[in-house]
Amino acid sequence: MTVVSSHISAREMRSLLSSPHVAAQLLGACQGEAFSPQDLQQIILQDSVFCAKVLNAAVITCPDRIDPGAPLSSALAGLSLPVIKNLAIQSAKHLVETSFTARQVQFMRELWFYSQVGSISARCLAEAISYPDPEEAQLTGLLLNVGMMTLFSQHPEKYLHDIGSSLSSKEVRGQEQISFATDHLQVADALISGWQLESFMADAVSFLHLDIARCQEASPLIRIARLSLEICRSPFVLNEKILSAADQLFGFNKSATKDLYTLAGKSYRSLSPFNGDEEDGLKEIGRMQKRLTSLVFNLAEQEGISTQLFDAAGVESFVATARHLYLHNTTAQEAVFFTVEAKSSKLIGLPSAKQARLVGELTTSLSSGSLLAAALRSDKIRHSFDFDSFNLSLFDRQLIRVCKGQGVVCLPLRLGGQLLGGIALGLENKSEIEFFNSSRIQMLNAAVARALASLLAGRAATSGAQTAGDDANLIPKLVHEVSNPLTIINNYMSAVGTLLTGTEHEEIFPAIENEIKRIGEILKYYSQLKDTQQVPESAVDLNALLSSVVESLKPTVFSPKKIEIFTDFDPSLWSVKTKSLLIKQIFVNLLKNAAEALDKNGKISLVTRLYTTANGRHYVDIRVQDNGPGIAAEVKEKLFSPVTSTKGEGHAGLGLNIVKGMVDDIGATISCHSSAEFGTSFNLVIPAIDG
Repeated sequence: MTVVSSHISAREMRSLLSSPHVAAQLLGACQGEAFSPQDLQQIILQDSVFCAKVLNAAVITCPDRIDPGAPLSSALAGLSLPVIKNLAIQSAKHLVETSFTARQVQFMRELWFYSQVGSISARCLAEAISYPDPEEAQLTGLLLNVGMMTLFSQHPEKYLHDIGSSLSSKEVRGQEQISFATDHLQVADALISGWQLESFMADAVSFLHLDIARCQEASPLIRIARLSLEICRSPFVLNEKILSAADQLFGFNKSATKDLYTLAGKSYRSLSPFNGDEEDGLKEIGRMQKRLTSLVFNLAEQEGISTQLFDAAGVESFVATARHLYLHNTTAQEAVFFTVEAKSSKLIGLPSAKQARLVGELTTSLSSGSLLAAALRSDKIRHSFDFDSFNLSLFDRQLIRVCKGQGVVCLPLRLGGQLLGGIALGLENKSEIEFFNSSRIQMLNAAVARALASLLAGRAATSGAQTAGDDANLIPKLVHEVSNPLTIINNYMSAVGTLLTGTEHEEIFPAIENEIKRIGEILKYYSQLKDTQQVPESAVDLNALLSSVVESLKPTVFSPKKIEIFTDFDPSLWSVKTKSLLIKQIFVNLLKNAAEALDKNGKISLVTRLYTTANGRHYVDIRVQDNGPGIAAEVKEKLFSPVTSTKGEGHAGLGLNIVKGMVDDIGATISCHSSAEFGTSFNLVIPAIDG
């Protein structure tokens, strides 16, 4: 007997086999211009193992954000995109590195198929009975055989030899107990229970083999799972067992059951793994392994390209870098970049150093008849090779001249629904056009669009800061104005400290003193903003530093409002070379902002995670999350502008702008996710350079 624990460790979870088609879809989505949690959800709901990996990650990172009625979508909304990308890369690498036999591949295909039958049937049932949480039902159906996939992933040959069946049954459970001292329903129960959801999902799986008669009074989710199992047992032929179960569990007559069965079958019949022989399946997995390898390499290349683009300082440097990338990766003679000016709806040329004289003069309306404008409006590639030169606009003819080719191809740049600009590239032949529809160029376009969006957002924030302050010296002036009253407060504190000595409030004094000192450090830092390199870098134990920040804030920030602070620090995180002073100030500010957003008895979590990208780079992901009311959409759009406040009237609103400046100074990135339902989280991603 091989004794297997019902509880799955983190290492065992990483070794579980996801569907290669789902892994490929995820990696493809990660290379796109933008992808929402809804897009990812549709992909991930095809694979029980990847769903489990996502929920396990969410339990560690953002447990308070998981909605039991919509577990997967809420988990995806709470996780950062680098985490999802890293999970997809891990799954792909494991699939690529594993050697399969033809029988193993066929068995996996059957497991993946039956999980889809369960998922689709459960969703249809939930909608038929107006169950309020169809996603919960769909996920439950998907997970009916996740325990079998777990046992098989750990011991594939033994499972095939001793068990052999890919359908859940009492007989299979009995044989599993003999071979592994546990069974697939116990494994699934332990996995789902670990997510600590207020849901009967774990019960629905645990009681999967109860007699139909005993399930009649059970909760709807248990009955949905039970009928879904019957459909899994006969997915192609509607038999008397399914009809009887539908009648006993939901009171469906024969006609209603037939309609539901037909509806579900339309979605899963084409997924059948029983067409062709086992060798065909082995060849298919081989093709998918090659595709996954290519996708991982493409993703690594994209991250390298993104790094080059985001490292560019200013518009001219960005254009020069992006121009080099297009000229290096295509047959184009020249590349010219344009951005959309929102107020006038005009396309404005962005020249590099060598293009300044001509490109700076190129301007056209977004509503014009030019090829570039048409490409941006339609979000499709447009080229000049099908037009006689006399039928082209004057702008297009000038553009061809500047692009130094016989013709021009125009590519739109979008990020999500936001139109950012476009690229015009000079080509010699029409035959070159097809390459610009390739995945390689789509990947390059996506990376350039993300970097351009970041660049434009930075310019808007700078412009906003200048407008708000009426001049470019807003921060130095504020530093000067704040320093005077701060000095007076500091003087008074000596007297206050004497009065508090020996009282129950004695511990408050050093906390206030430390805060005044920290304000002084911030003021000193911003008064010397041009000399940021003087702030020293050193090897920093981020877990220890963040722990000290939390302890320093407990007496004055968390305790008065009875706020619970949860920390979850990655023990594998090494000392990182960075600026400890700025890290401390960033998280003091973020944690205090989070506390101010909460009522009494609120909750804040502080999480660190070390992750590795496809190209081998290491990063630290630090998340501050609260369960407050969230940030209004109109405020979130200008969150890091100098005069934007998330705290209401009477606040200066400079905190997050200061944080953004410090984040930029340490070479990190910061993002915010917020909703009224799940509160607000700030994600800081820091390069994990070994200190």
